[in-house]
Amino acid sequence: MDETIQYGWLDGEKKVHRDMTGFRRDYRIASFEECLKYRVGTCIEQVWMMHLLLDQLYLPNKMYCCRIFEPDDYGNLEEEEHMHCFVLYWKDGKVWQIEHPNQNRKGIYAFSDEDTAVRAIEDYYIALRGGKKSPTTEFTMVEQGLSFREFNQYINSLDGGKGRTR
Repeated sequence: MDETIQYGWLDGEKKVHRDMTGFRRDYRIASFEECLKYRVGTCIEQVWMMHLLLDQLYLPNKMYCCRIFEPDDYGNLEEEEHMHCFVLYWKDGKVWQIEHPNQNRKGIYAFSDEDTAVRAIEDYYIALRGGKKSPTTEFTMVEQGLSFREFNQYINSLDGGKGRTR
């Protein structure tokens, strides 16, 4: 993916953005084809692409969203986003995470089991967010064209914003 997709996003006009300015207001989830054409994707698109590839390789996998909870009607479109999506897959008796969107943690990480993997990733983002709780929710699809707010509402609809409990 390093040679194909870089971190970035498309707005509704298909303009490429490399920083997060205006993200909450202007972001729309790009299609797989748009990611390849424009060579960018956020964690949402990159995790979706990895999920599809892992499916093609017949490797069991799950997608997760780790975030600071925001209610469906959260309206501050200028605030930073506090969300990260990641994928886990199972092979050779271990759970693996492929991290590409987070430039500071790029790599493939092995864990003994799913709970250990999710807990380690959550703990990383809790520390990064100054100790703020980061509910983590498994999701199964990514719908092209959704805004950040609509994607957040989708994740909330899966667990009411509670995420995994531990």
